[in-house]
Amino acid sequence: MSLRAVTFDCWNTLIRERDERAARARRVDVLRRAAHDAGAPSDDATIERVYEACWQEHSRLWIAGITTGAIECARYSLCALGVDSPELERALERAWHAAGLEDGAQMLDGADETLAFLAERGVRRALVCDTGFNSAAVVRQLLANHGLLERLEVLVFSDEAGVPKPDPHVFRLALDPLGVEPARALHVGDLRRTDVGGARGAGMRSVRIRAAFDDPSDHPDADHVADSHAALRALLERA
Repeated sequence: MSLRAVTFDCWNTLIRERDERAARARRVDVLRRAAHDAGAPSDDATIERVYEACWQEHSRLWIAGITTGAIECARYSLCALGVDSPELERALERAWHAAGLEDGAQMLDGADETLAFLAERGVRRALVCDTGFNSAAVVRQLLANHGLLERLEVLVFSDEAGVPKPDPHVFRLALDPLGVEPARALHVGDLRRTDVGGARGAGMRSVRIRAAFDDPSDHPDADHVADSHAALRALLERA
């Protein structure tokens, strides 16, 4: 196998939300309680409006190449509710972290087998993950819950790196500690803009996995597409 390293996206690649609607509802409820405790408006309509505006702002900045995480989301949401308190921002961040761990996540079928398959063949393994309401600390714990954390040698998170995908910097942060050149590496993820585009910009090959999400965007597609981790392993065996 000429391939020396594989980097992985996290969400919808290794793990996924157990129930996306329930996870969103829990985060909204956390915001509602924070607003109530701060003496700010906490009616359903206001909280839904603020939460959705926060998510849209997070998405806008992400597309612009500016990383945000739970603390920025907390600051934006409380500001929109007329609350200016660093202490309450940190409390809301912690509450969202707790909610993320309570919701948990489920591993994609065969993700553990894929990482073991690569390890057995001496192929290095890293994670390149963009963060949002779930911080790097939360994602680490979720990966550990499924035994995936120990199978990854390097972990790069946008809220720690300072930039999200598709910035080539995050891919270099993953490959440089492994001593692997981009031309000998491959990235696996579900999104065309960030995963496929980011890998291509960093000089890596790419596989788009659509086991959990089939990206319908019109951004250029990956070198290969896999419908499952079993299919991914078959591709990697030939890489």
